[in-house]
Amino acid sequence: MRLPRQHEQRQACRPTDPGRQASPARPRRGGPRSLTAAALAAAFLSSGAAPALAQHAQPAPTAPGAGAPTRVHQAALPSSTVEKAISAAESKKGTPYGWGGTGPDSFDCSGLVQWSFAQAGVDLPRIAHDQVREGTRVSYSDARRGDILYWADGGGYAYHVAIYLGGGRMIDAPKSGDQVRERDVNRYNLAGAVRL
Repeated sequence: MRLPRQHEQRQACRPTDPGRQASPARPRRGGPRSLTAAALAAAFLSSGAAPALAQHAQPAPTAPGAGAPTRVHQAALPSSTVEKAISAAESKKGTPYGWGGTGPDSFDCSGLVQWSFAQAGVDLPRIAHDQVREGTRVSYSDARRGDILYWADGGGYAYHVAIYLGGGRMIDAPKSGDQVRERDVNRYNLAGAVRL
């Protein structure tokens, strides 16, 4: 059986634990089956258990809009900052993929995104799924140069990220045995983009 190309990225970014990418600097919090407050509230409501308790389990809205993820920046990054991040990523073309790699000598997908934006003065979390919560989500058709593209599984967990270069091209650290490189956007399981 031939697997789709994106399967390789999933294996590279989520090799053994479907809940998290490598994060040597942070302790693991929760697991792939941990429930959110909203899921707990739904479970209470569907089981007929105390509606008042379920109502209190709803997460509080976050700025800038109700239910929106917390943003690193309140306005889109200036183009000069975006270009610095892209230049940093491009300077690492040919650097080998390394699971859990945060640079400068090896990178995994989220390590490259984090390192590149750090060179432009933007602080991002380490994990792909956490990175896509840092900005405003946009569809791929609305993506701009410098947006973070992300791929997600059926449950919405972001397992791969890349920096969009425009014109259907991106730069990323794709998988084990590969290297940081520019390539066409692979639209298989592409969930969208995040604008910082």
